[in-house]
Amino acid sequence: MTASPEPPTLLASWEGRPGSEWRERLGVATAEFHARTGSTSDRARRLVREGLHLPAIVVADRQAQGRGRRGRRWMSDTERGLWFTVAHHAGLVVPQVLPLRAGLAVAEALEAVAPSVRIQVKWPNDLAIGGRKLGGILCERVHEAVLVGIGLNLNHLPGELPAVTPPATSLRVEYGHPIHRGEVLAGAMDALGTVWTRPHEGIPASELDALNARSPLSGRPLSVSGVVRDSTRGPLTVEGFAAVGAGLLPDGSLEVRDRAGNRWRVIAGTVETWS
Repeated sequence: MTASPEPPTLLASWEGRPGSEWRERLGVATAEFHARTGSTSDRARRLVREGLHLPAIVVADRQAQGRGRRGRRWMSDTERGLWFTVAHHAGLVVPQVLPLRAGLAVAEALEAVAPSVRIQVKWPNDLAIGGRKLGGILCERVHEAVLVGIGLNLNHLPGELPAVTPPATSLRVEYGHPIHRGEVLAGAMDALGTVWTRPHEGIPASELDALNARSPLSGRPLSVSGVVRDSTRGPLTVEGFAAVGAGLLPDGSLEVRDRAGNRWRVIAGTVETWS
């Protein structure tokens, strides 16, 4: 199937390399680099629907309409960050655990670039440092493909970070040195390879241990808003449900304990810490 004409923002090279070299380095069949686009995930979704060869990657210096979970706006109209979406054959990949597995892979790639920094993976799809938001991962299914959209604050200076709750940070702020976007992209794509080559019904045990070690929620008082369930009852919708984090489970849900000591699984929603 023939793709639609290239958008006018398409770049021939990115971070000092031609697009063809990046395509080979990243191990993808299709690679697009944009000066600015609405959303890399929107563009990747279009490529999938047009039948272009997978895997594919769409990278943008700037996004005009970046978004996170539940359609929330993601502040990404700046070249200070790394904004990209990977489209891959769905195969046996389980979408419910994909944000966490991808989050672990990206966290490890970031630490290879900034070894003195410890990256947290916060359920369900955030990356953080010391509780400060560094990035996010948004996954979706499109036909026989999965899209993994990743946004990372890399080179923002303190005054350039968005005023959000919880507060945001950047890898440069935490590490103290400029970050090369190309190095991060290459490392992230290498690390994500295990997600595609090791499909699993849930989160593999070794990854689950690593995720729980990186979780900022375990043992912390939490406010849960979303869908929960226990061993005897069906799903319940809660708002401001008080609980304590008890760890991630293989199916990608978050286990919490209420004040009576009962265990619940948070299936979907948002979780915030409080003291």
